[in-house]
Amino acid sequence: MKKLKLVTLTACMLLPFLLGGCFDNREIDETAYIIAIGIDRGDKSDYSYTFQFSKPVSGGSPEGGESSGGGEGQSANKSVTNITVTAPDFYIAKNMTNNFLAKNIDMSHLKLIVFAKDIDPSGLSRHSQFLLREREIRPHTAVAVATQTAKEYMESVNPELEANTAKYYELMALRSNNIYAPDKTLSDFVDEINTHGKASALPLASVAEKDRSQAEPNTDKGLWVDSESAVLAAKQSDFRGMAIFKDGVMCGTMDGDSVMLYNILAKNIRNTIVTVRSPFNQADTFSFRISVNDPAAYTINNSTTPCRISVSQELDIEFLGSRVPAGFESTEQLLAFVRSIVESEMTDFFADISHSKQADILKIGDHFKRNFITQQQWEDANWSKIYETAEFDVDIK
Repeated sequence: MKKLKLVTLTACMLLPFLLGGCFDNREIDETAYIIAIGIDRGDKSDYSYTFQFSKPVSGGSPEGGESSGGGEGQSANKSVTNITVTAPDFYIAKNMTNNFLAKNIDMSHLKLIVFAKDIDPSGLSRHSQFLLREREIRPHTAVAVATQTAKEYMESVNPELEANTAKYYELMALRSNNIYAPDKTLSDFVDEINTHGKASALPLASVAEKDRSQAEPNTDKGLWVDSESAVLAAKQSDFRGMAIFKDGVMCGTMDGDSVMLYNILAKNIRNTIVTVRSPFNQADTFSFRISVNDPAAYTINNSTTPCRISVSQELDIEFLGSRVPAGFESTEQLLAFVRSIVESEMTDFFADISHSKQADILKIGDHFKRNFITQQQWEDANWSKIYETAEFDVDIK
């Protein structure tokens, strides 16, 4: 018995040493970690790949050395290095970069993949699929679309209040409280673009100075105060808006206010604040906090032509003011006015995604699909055609 206890004790003491080995025999200071990849169109059939490396010497602090890229554009972010390679294939570009560097490339810390807005659909699908199958890349890596080029966006990234650029990407692209941009992981995006009839929404990664300073305010919003006219002076880049994909093809973009409505309907956010103008004096504005209780509920009536879809959304609306504004007799009248504004904005949103974009990003078809017993019956119903001509009735409760 004592001998058995001695053997057990010896095994327990040796176990930590057996589990503490390094399976790949790599040292940290001998490895170059890619934290972001940008993919742009190149010349002819080539692609332009921008690899963003975290500088291990600086430890993610802004006091690191100058950013270099073998003759590429300089970045204001001193904690990363950007290297751009034009090649016909991703792995050729990666191998060329590996020959250029003295360290071994590692993609296990990749946080963000950025595609150019004008990349061809076949290239988008192909790159997404083999990046998902890459052993070192995690399925929950964030994906975005650049409003200009992926290279310009990555060179403009200079995080505020966050020394670690990799952590910045993780917080920005996949956080749950981003009001004006959706979040999307690589695995979900690949599933959606490779399934017939499915739609997907990716956040728009923009260079604030270039994309926002020249943007004109949207004057078609009526009493709704548009957020697109806001310009971030201190920020060089941001996530605002979304790119819509259907069957792997980008069919349009939507602004930040539309994304906010999308996030409310899908309950991707818990609450937000909206501002509207007074119908009596448009110089006066009122702000309201909207709390989202549940995702929107859909009732589909296919017995009429066109199909009518009733949208029921339960929201708690709170007026952020000390007294009822002039022109309104009570708080109830004021809240009813705000509900009518939100209902109007949501109705316009549904008309845009169904009639113009023809993309079911809210997956309303999944509710309609429950009415069919077999897959063949569902396919014969032709949901895409029904959705593209449907009329929406929005009711805010």
